Order: sequence, then structure tokens, then C-alpha cells
Amino acid sequence: MRPRVHAVLAFLLVALLTRCAPPESTPEEEAFPARATQALTPGGGLRFMTYNIKHGELSSLEAIAGVINAQAPDLVALQEVDVLTVRSGKVDQAARLGQLTGMNAVFVPSLLSFDSGQYGLALLSRYPIRSSQRIALRSAAEQRILALYTVELDAQHLLPVGVTHFGTTDSAERLNQAADVKAALAGQPWALLGGDFNATPSEAGISSLMQQLTDAWSRGGSGSGYTSSAGFPTRRIDYLMLGSAWTSPVSATVPGASSQSDHRPVVATLILPWRQSLLGDRVPGTPVQADTKAVEVGVRFRSNVAGTVTALRFYRGTGNANGYVARLWTLSGTLLAQVPVRDGRLPGWQEVTLSSPVPITAGTTYVVSYYSSNGQFARDVDGFASTLVSGNLTAPASASVGGNGVYVYASGGGFPTNSYKDTNYWVDVRFTPAP
Repeated sequence: MRPRVHAVLAFLLVALLTRCAPPESTPEEEAFPARATQALTPGGGLRFMTYNIKHGELSSLEAIAGVINAQAPDLVALQEVDVLTVRSGKVDQAARLGQLTGMNAVFVPSLLSFDSGQYGLALLSRYPIRSSQRIALRSAAEQRILALYTVELDAQHLLPVGVTHFGTTDSAERLNQAADVKAALAGQPWALLGGDFNATPSEAGISSLMQQLTDAWSRGGSGSGYTSSAGFPTRRIDYLMLGSAWTSPVSATVPGASSQSDHRPVVATLILPWRQSLLGDRVPGTPVQADTKAVEVGVRFRSNVAGTVTALRFYRGTGNANGYVARLWTLSGTLLAQVPVRDGRLPGWQEVTLSSPVPITAGTTYVVSYYSSNGQFARDVDGFASTLVSGNLTAPASASVGGNGVYVYASGGGFPTNSYKDTNYWVDVRFTPAP
């Protein structure tokens, strides 16, 4: 057993020396694979959260994870994270929060050697994190950094996500740090930035950041947005900021987490304009209806802006060897697109890209449907009893459009006009707003 013990000790020594390596004069970047995890936000949205967790001192990592999980975020910017420090029981807090939330977790140290471990920032992500970079900011006292990550939303879209925690010395220090962050994010219009800036909205550093970024709370929050201190907040010092390409509507909230840390988190829901849909990654309550007759099922929908339908999609809980036909119609029944679909991963969303995207007009109602020769469609009764809004897309409440969703029993399918109990048949589109 002694050689094995020696090998373990040698491994731990190498790992510790790696964590405590001295900073370099240039930003440090690390690239690595990460496990892919299904995003939760429906309709092509992205939920972005920032949370100063005060290294779990006021509660527990389980309690902090509970706050995070209750918001179902896709990205979480964390500040005041301990890794293997004595005061936090030698726990890797970033890794542990990744386990507790089921998300990818990557830590970047602000302090490379602190209390026998490290202290700094982390990102939790439901998407793969492809790289991280440690960028030192000008600091009057404790070293502050920008942790800059690359997150892969899909093969075509890599998102720069920054996490930071500004200094407490004075406003001049924070103004310098804002300038350093702006320089690091320059030329990245899809950048996201989250953190504890230790500054109220009127301070010069925040005004400086707003020359390049926009404040999610100012765009989509309601009320004061106060986050500190958590028990009785009187200041707004935690922010989510967005690059210039994020022009779609934003909503923002401050969850009422009053005891888990000395800060409350901020959460914003953003729209990914290139991949909007009504239902996103959600799944039906009844994935397979015990009805084997040939049928075409669909949904009436509209957009509040002009754009194009780029793909047709629907959920299947079971397969059909004959495949399906997906269709897009005007409200009066004019066929705009028709495409055959074969079974993909089951159960799951079946999706086919249109060879020629179909332009649609703002405020005009359309129908998307699919034909199945063996029925067995997904459905949720009362799914459209009320209006469903997702980004720019809306599926109107059934009563407001003479019935929604819609179906027709017919061999070969056809334009669906019947409706039954406001049923959602889990048919959808991919939509891209016009520039």
C-alpha cells in the first residue's frame, strides 16, 4: 500500500503547485472540454444570473444551490468563491456547486494563494464552457480580476461571458477597473458580464461601463433592484450587463434570498434571436396519446416582429416508420412550406430545417402542423387555455382565436381547423427576427 500512498501524495502536490502558480504578465487562458447539459430556458431564451455567495459563510452550499436551482438559470456568475481554503473546510466550492446544480463549473482565482487555497470567481453553465481567461484589473488593494469564459451555445455560437468583482477602496479604483473590463470586452457585441461591482448606478465606473454595455435591470427590471445587504437591501451594486447585440426584450428580477449570503442575486431572461421557439426544450405531460388514427396536429401562432421561420419542429414520444410531414400555413389555409421528417432521437424533439426560410409578417397569425399516419401524438389538455408568450412568439389563448391547438383526422393529413379542450399538441417553429 505504501507505493500507492506515495503516488497519491505526489499527485496532490502537483495539483496544489499548479493552483498556486504565480500570475503571468499577460492574461492566462485555459481551454478544456466540458460536458454538455440541456438548457432549461424555453423558447430560445437564456437565463443569466449573478450571485455573490460570500464563500458560503452565512449558510451552506446546499442552501446557496437551492437559491440557484429555484431560478433555473442557464448561466450563473459567482463571486467570493473559495477553493480548498481552511476557512471553508478545504472544499472546492465551485466544483461542489456544479454538482449540486447539475451544471458545468469553472473556477478562476482572483487570489492565487489564500488561506492554503484560492479565492475568486466561477461560472456555472448548462452549456459547455470551452475556455477561461484570467485578466488582472488595476487594483489599489486586493487583486481584482475579470474571469472571461467562452461558452458554446451551439456549433455556430460561442458566447463571451465575463464575471468580475470590483474593489472596495474608492470610486477611482472602480473606474479604472471598469475601463479594463471595457478593453477586454471591446469588439464582442454578444458579451455578457455579471458581478458585484461595489458601486451604485450613479457612480462613474457604472456610467463608464454603460457607454459600451447595457444594464439588464434598467431594461427589464421593476422596482429598486436593491441587492445589498440581503437581509434588508438598500443598495443596487450587483449587475448583469449585455453587449450591443442584445437588442431583444429583457426581463430581470431580484429573488428574495435574504439569508443565504449578504447579497441577493440578480436574474435576467434574454432572448437568443437566432433560435427562438415557442416551447424550447420543454417536454409534454402526455408524450404519447393512445390514438392510432392518421391525424395532422398543430398550433396557431404569431410574432410581434417580422422575421423568418427557419425550421419546423414537434415532439414525439414514440416513432413512426413511415415518417411525418411538417407544414407551415397561413391562417386561411394557404400552404407556405412542406417538408418530410424522419424519426430522430426518441422520445424527443424532431426538427427539420427549411431549405428556404419562410418570411412572416408581424402580428399575423400562422399555423404550423405535422402529419402522422399512426397518430400517437403528444398532447396536454388545457395547454392553450391561456396565452403562451416566448420571446417574440405568441401562441394565442384558445378562446381568442376560435380554438388553439388544432387538428384534422385525414389520410395524408391536411389543414387543421378543429380544436379540442385547448390542447397543446407540441408543435413548434424556429424563428429568427428580421435585422
